[in-house]
Amino acid sequence: MIRQNIIVLCVLAVLFFFLPVDKAVAIYSGFLLSAIFIASSAWVIDFFWEAENKLFIQVFFFSMAIRFILILIVFGILLGVTKIDEIYFTVSFIISYLYQSVTEMIFINKILQKRSNKK
Repeated sequence: MIRQNIIVLCVLAVLFFFLPVDKAVAIYSGFLLSAIFIASSAWVIDFFWEAENKLFIQVFFFSMAIRFILILIVFGILLGVTKIDEIYFTVSFIISYLYQSVTEMIFINKILQKRSNKK
């Protein structure tokens, strides 16, 4: 998962040379905001993975709601306070969020498969 994000960050760094600065910053900001959301999800999963199933589900969904609210607040602040290109930022955020969510689900699925093979 980290290796894939590094590759995407390298591609985004190359975009700085070909796009106007404001659009490149918008794309990079959208990617970083979604990466923060997914990284916080990975932290919750890592920290509470060994917990009892009921507790894990409660913590995971509660943290999902809190993270979603925080992301919306940061999203609103970035769009309201800065002169960032709204379209590039929003599209970048949505695409990178979907990409990273799918990557996270694949990662979790691999962990679950390893866990079920050990039993």
